[in-house]
Amino acid sequence: MSMSQDESGEVVQNEQNPIANQQDNLLDQGIDITNEEIFNLPSPHMTPDRMLEIANRIKEARKQGYDGVVVTHGTDTLEETAYFLDLTLANDFPVVVTGAMRSSNEIGSDGLYNLLNAAATAASPQAKNKGVLVAMNDEIHTARYVTKTHTTNVATFRTPTFGPIGI
Repeated sequence: MSMSQDESGEVVQNEQNPIANQQDNLLDQGIDITNEEIFNLPSPHMTPDRMLEIANRIKEARKQGYDGVVVTHGTDTLEETAYFLDLTLANDFPVVVTGAMRSSNEIGSDGLYNLLNAAATAASPQAKNKGVLVAMNDEIHTARYVTKTHTTNVATFRTPTFGPIGI
């Protein structure tokens, strides 16, 4: 979600997530967002220590009275982080992981749309007691069974055995 193409067409990491402060559509739905960037690194650099850092911050957010959490994540290791969080967090607190298959400056970029859907999912009372969820491309999957099936297709995250649990 925080990647874009430079002048030469190479996909590079941005200093700041370009969609981090685009909350207007969420405010229209009555969803109040607090944006916090714990770290900004390419998805292949995700480690179990970083995953634990995310889990601990989510536990702290719950204690602070937040209704739910959205984690934006690169798609290369999104399913692994979502699974880790599902194993290490209580399942009654809504946590939704999302990302983007297209860079933020590409035509048809899906990051903002996925973020809006993830936030709406995390704010929904129906997301409670479902464990960690993955919201991508209009679908909601459980972290336990979701898998990335393609390297570039926006419909890559699938749950082959059961399908999505929501849209």
